Order: sequence, then C-alpha cells, then structure tokens
Amino acid sequence: MTEPLETDPSLLAVVVDVNARAWSSSPLALEDALQQIIIFLNAYLALKQENRLVVLAVTKGECRCLYPVDRMRAASLPNIQVYEQFRMADASLLSGVQSMLDGAESEVVDINRGVEEKQSLISRALSMALCHIHKASEASKTYKVWSRILVLSAADDSPREYIALMNSIFAAQKLNVLIDICKVFGQDSVFLQQAADITGGNYLKVSTTNKDSLLQTLMFSCLADHFTRDILYLPNNELIDFRTTCFCHRKVVDIGFVCSVCLSIFCKMAPVCSTCHTKFSFKIVRQDSGPQQNGVPQNGTNGAVKPATNALSTLSLSPGHSA
Repeated sequence: MTEPLETDPSLLAVVVDVNARAWSSSPLALEDALQQIIIFLNAYLALKQENRLVVLAVTKGECRCLYPVDRMRAASLPNIQVYEQFRMADASLLSGVQSMLDGAESEVVDINRGVEEKQSLISRALSMALCHIHKASEASKTYKVWSRILVLSAADDSPREYIALMNSIFAAQKLNVLIDICKVFGQDSVFLQQAADITGGNYLKVSTTNKDSLLQTLMFSCLADHFTRDILYLPNNELIDFRTTCFCHRKVVDIGFVCSVCLSIFCKMAPVCSTCHTKFSFKIVRQDSGPQQNGVPQNGTNGAVKPATNALSTLSLSPGHSA
C-alpha cells in the first residue's frame, strides 16, 4: 500500500444527520450546527485547491446528495457574496436541508420498516458516499485520491439497519476509506463505534457544555487529511462496544445463539434458521461413564449431558473492549 503524500488530493464525504426529531432534544440548535459545519467545509476547501467535497444529508426516511450540484440546480442557488466554491457548497447545504425538513414534516414513517422517529438511514448515506468515492477513484487513474467519510450523527441507532451498515463498513475497509464519527449529542452509537474502529477512523463525542464545541472538534480533529493525521496524535475512543443485533428481532444482544451454517445470530433458540432455513436438532445425548442400575450411574457421577452436534451454538459478546 502506497503512503500518502503532502501533495495528494483528498476527497471528503460528509454525512449530516438532519433528523428534526433527534435535534429537538439537543442543547445545540440545528441552525447553529449548520453554520459551524459550513465554516468547517469552507476551511477544508481552502486547504488545497485539488480537494474534493461531497455533502449528503439524511433523515429518518430520506437520503439526499446536496453537493456537488448540476448546472441547472447551481443556477437557482442564491447569490452570496463569497468565494464561488464556498457559495456553491454553502447554499447547496442550507437550501437542501431546508427542503428535506419541509418534506419530512408531511412524511409518514413505515413502522414495519423499523425506522423510528429519532432514527436515521445512516447505512443508505454511507452507501451513497462510497459510490461517490468509487466514481472519483475510477476517474483519477494517474494519481491517488485519498478518501474518507465524516458522519455527523445526532439520531439513535436503528437495529434493523445493522446488516446494511456492516456491509458498508466492510466495503469502506476494503477501499481503504476512513470513517470518522462525530457524535453531536445523545448516547454513544454502538454501530458507529464499530465503523470507526474497523476502518481506522476516530469516534468523537462532542461536549455539550459549549455551543462552539462542534466547530472546535471538527477543526482540530476532523480537518486533517491522511498525510497530516499520520504525524498528529488524534483523540480516539478507548472503549468500543462490539455487541451486535439479533437477526430475529433486530435488538442489541450480549449473549446470542449462532447458526453453525450461515453464522446468523438469534436472541432465542429457534427450530429453523430464518436466514438459511437450516433445521436444528435439540436432542440431548447422555454420556454415561460407568455401569447403571435402574438408569442411575453407579460410579458416583450424575453423567455428562451434551447437545446434538447440529444444535445452535451460544455466542457471548462483550459489551466493552479496550482499544
């Protein structure tokens, strides 16, 4: 693997969680957070002329690419008296978020889909970000573009998104794409902690004591590219929660049952695997270590009991891991 150089261009894909229900319980207003995000995006574009930027916004029912924009949409953006590249990014973000929030007010969420009011479709946003990164990588054959993803999360984890999210995480790992997580407020995200750890990124928790903490975190911890972060000591999360979700109820589990064929995880025993439809046998085989009289061992032991070989295996998942 080649080492990053100072002159190599970077591609940053920013995923902004704009779930209005989640932001309603935040000490930092969404409008103030967007202004701080805009300052960070302008700083990134100003670092190097060759830097590329992709901005995606996600809610509980929609994921939309806000930047870059086509020529037709660029002509309709408001004229702000700033540098042209800044104007395109700033106006696209503000107008796109406002359009999504207006549409989310009349949106009805399908409960059967498993996305609740304070959850967002982060896995869909990561998939779209990886598509943009792959497209940019294929277009630049003569030089290396170092790509990374920054997720600004405010919503809770969606257990039903676990499989799709893990697929995106492993795809990013294969493409050598770092995923940095900036948790604006709320409880730590189990799934996004794993995303940062697997891909080599950072998981950052923003302090809620200061309204400018988001901008400080973005500027000092998320602005550095691949070359610069190799010579910096960046903060990281020492404890990573590696728990997973069961395939039956999509709930985070500490101890589960694993199918020996497809490795699907279940929170309760089931006679048939819902993923590969393998039928399990729960016959109990008694191992006798000595002679018996009326079914009772005569050597002082009670006999060993073991399950059949094609039964479900038990998996214990540690809730914490020392990095």
